[in-house]
Amino acid sequence: MLKISEMAKLANTTRRTLIFYDEQGLFKPAKVSDAGYRYYEYQQLYDLMTILGLRHIGLSLDQIKAIRSADNRQAIPQLQAAQAKITSQIEDLQRVQAVIQQRLTRPGKAPAGKLYAPVVATLKSATFWCSRKAVDCTEEEVAQLFSEFYQELDSLALMNTATSGYLTDLPVDDPAGYMAASFRILKETQGKSDETLLPLIKKPAGRYVRVRVANTLDGITRGLNELNQFCQTAGLHPSTQLWQINDHDAVVAQGATAYGWLEYALN
Repeated sequence: MLKISEMAKLANTTRRTLIFYDEQGLFKPAKVSDAGYRYYEYQQLYDLMTILGLRHIGLSLDQIKAIRSADNRQAIPQLQAAQAKITSQIEDLQRVQAVIQQRLTRPGKAPAGKLYAPVVATLKSATFWCSRKAVDCTEEEVAQLFSEFYQELDSLALMNTATSGYLTDLPVDDPAGYMAASFRILKETQGKSDETLLPLIKKPAGRYVRVRVANTLDGITRGLNELNQFCQTAGLHPSTQLWQINDHDAVVAQGATAYGWLEYALN
């Protein structure tokens, strides 16, 4: 027979675990001596390793007891709960795998584009999930909104390469009003708009005036001033909604990448 320490070593577990399983009625020794020492048969190893495997995938002691029960009717609810948990774990792992694969296979970084050089471009439409509207751009407000949005959306969404950014209520001729302007956080749905109850907003296709900037207050203010001057010189009439679109890089501060685009649809 095996001492408890020998059985624990053979099963790659701990003495404490075997004592706990015994106390919970999950896995009992073959013999307990008068002095209280536990002894196990070699053939018990296979049962123990099954239990350890079920624990490894997150099943509770009650679920394991039900699975090992001879009364299948009693086991059915526990088995169904265990199956649902395993299915959920598989789905979570598949989503993690998809995000990692997306980042591994995404195309190389697009040409950067000259900073603070406004252009007119024809852009495709896109649909975004959006947050509630925030009233100002303070660091505290942005952090709170960012947390709420991605907890509701999905923490993994922050890692994927879908377009993200902000939609800000700010006329192009009011750069000084940027910090007080209301805004929403955006994340492109990529055709998966039924996965959350977050509201949707569509960025229409069409002509936009846009400029690439550093995503700092000074960089954005400079970009807005450049856009304003460009629109006045060219006689352009932009909308009053500013699309702030992140580059496809890691978020570095306040939900923004190091560089991004400021865009206004042209009327």
